[in-house]
Amino acid sequence: MNFIELLGHSKVHRSIIDDFDKWVFHLKDIKGYSENTYKSYCYDVCDFLIFFQYYHQKPLSPLDLKRLDLQTFRAWVADISAERNYFNIYKKPLAARSRRRAISSLKNFLKFHTITNENYKFGYTEIQLLKNPKIPKSLPKPISEDQIEQLMEQLLKVSKKSWIQKRNLALLYLLYGCGLRISEALSITKKHLVDKNTLTILGKGNKERLIPVLGIVSQSITNYLQELPHDISNEDLIFVGDRGAPLKASAFQRDLKQARINLGLPKTTTPHALRHSFATHLLKNGGDLRVIQELLGHSSLSTTQIYTEVDDISLQKTYHEKNPSK
Repeated sequence: MNFIELLGHSKVHRSIIDDFDKWVFHLKDIKGYSENTYKSYCYDVCDFLIFFQYYHQKPLSPLDLKRLDLQTFRAWVADISAERNYFNIYKKPLAARSRRRAISSLKNFLKFHTITNENYKFGYTEIQLLKNPKIPKSLPKPISEDQIEQLMEQLLKVSKKSWIQKRNLALLYLLYGCGLRISEALSITKKHLVDKNTLTILGKGNKERLIPVLGIVSQSITNYLQELPHDISNEDLIFVGDRGAPLKASAFQRDLKQARINLGLPKTTTPHALRHSFATHLLKNGGDLRVIQELLGHSSLSTTQIYTEVDDISLQKTYHEKNPSK
């Protein structure tokens, strides 16, 4: 069931569904949001529209846009942070970070429609008064260098198929050796590999960044492609599943989970933890904070500062001399 069908099934007013559809088109085709991002936004707004009907005992309609007041928004935030006894998108309470994203999604939806429909302006003004939940400060949980080596060995045992072993190893090297997000690694096509020394990655917000690639990372990709039993063109994604379809993040997460269980490692040993480890180990070995920011694709230095403060070293020297996977 897609979002439009979901809202229709939930008896949301047709005109509001049409507004939702226009907004989704704006996110996907005009703003170019990634699939993960726009789907998260859609889930958030759908959740609010279903909640509104439950809270006010009637679906939101153009005549009810003035009911989008601060009290309703506060009630929704309280609702998504608690157990629910009615049908909605989120079954379990959302953490503070997810609640902040949900508020941001709804703000985006309301702001978009203020341009063409003045009735949305009241709700958009009211939601500006809503305070964001405080997020407890938590440091990234990196994996130690010894544990990384153990994971590499254990990943080779998760599958008996040699090409899948090499696929998983190539993915691990990209996450830990280049600091990629799992979605970024899985978006690599053959045409990305023309230059074995660099990768051009399209990250969050459609921002491109150039990533230097160490020889050991490049070789792991070559080893995988040489054994890949499926034919792929230059336009095709290089990471595929058993039947040749594009590999889903959940498949690699499952294999990594099995490897960490076999090793007795904590639940925080995830694909994203490999990215954290890349940054943490790089900084530990003398990397420059702004270089790490560029490699990770962080738009703000404050996001990178969570790791630590370091001395200034040039990009090439930092990456090629200090990279932990070298």
